[in-house]
Formats: sequence, C-alpha cells, structure tokens
Amino acid sequence: MSDRALLNRIAEQPELFRYFEWPCDFDVTRRDPVEPGLALRSGAALTPVAGCGAGGSYFLVDGASLLYASSEGECALLAGSLRTALELMTAVPFWKEYLHLSPSRRARPVAGVLAELDAELSGLPEFDPARGRSAARALGLAPGDRVALLTGLREAIDRTAPAHLPHNAAGDPYTVF
Repeated sequence: MSDRALLNRIAEQPELFRYFEWPCDFDVTRRDPVEPGLALRSGAALTPVAGCGAGGSYFLVDGASLLYASSEGECALLAGSLRTALELMTAVPFWKEYLHLSPSRRARPVAGVLAELDAELSGLPEFDPARGRSAARALGLAPGDRVALLTGLREAIDRTAPAHLPHNAAGDPYTVF
C-alpha cells in the first residue's frame, strides 16, 4: 500500500483515526507545517502528512523518511519510511515517551527501557496492545518486533543531524531530541 493510501485509510476509518490521533499523537487531518518556511539545508522536500496535539508536524522527507518537528523547536527522524513509522506506532504507541527520556536512560539496552516504559504505562487503557495489533492489521502492517522497532527509532534519532535537521525561515536550526 502506498504512503498516500495508508494515510487515506487512517483518515477514512474512524477507529484507525482515533487510534493514531491518540495515543500515537499522529493526526492525519492536521497537515499544516509546525511553522512556515521550515526547510532542510540539503533542500530535500518536506511534505507535511500529520500533526500532533501540541502543534508539531510530521513530514515525509523527499517522499521517504518520516521526520517529526515539535512546536518547541525539537525534532527527530523517526524511520526511513512512513510504513516503518506506522509499524512503530502500532507496536509502541508511547514512542514519544522515548524521545523525552534522558540521554543516559535512552542509551541503556532497548529491551530494558521498553520494559520500564511498559511498566510505567501499562495501566493506561489507551496503550492496550490489542488496539495496536488491530490498527496494524487494518493497515496491512506486519506485527512489529517492539525491541527492533524501538532500536530503529534510536538509530533514526542518531541520523537526524545533520542531513535531516530542519531550520526555520530565520535560519535557526531545530534541536534533536
């Protein structure tokens, strides 16, 4: 399924839309960029595909990688493709919590960090793993290996700068989470 078809399916199916809107914080109806004039120094195209509740935006970079830019001037490359990013969101819907961990905590073995986040968030109904599996099936995504997907997120974050580091219209660069 193409990226456009994946995004359309999320927008058109209420249960999918609700799942990606929350807990994943990926609203496909909000396609305004986090701020006008956001660009990459490389000149690669940034196409907004979704927004988050706090005003941030998700961008396809040259139609491939998915970049998240927050309204606070932080950013992170999430995955090498929209499909992989959606697999991450269906397997680890609290993936954004990982972005906000301290560098030392994020540097620990991913399986341990994932277990800690699971324990911290397991009582919240929005993080019900069955909802994520259902969303994955509805999009034709393979059930993801959670450790591998979170490891992929860690590696993508490390690849954000310099090639995927956006700057605003004034030329000020974002900061990598």
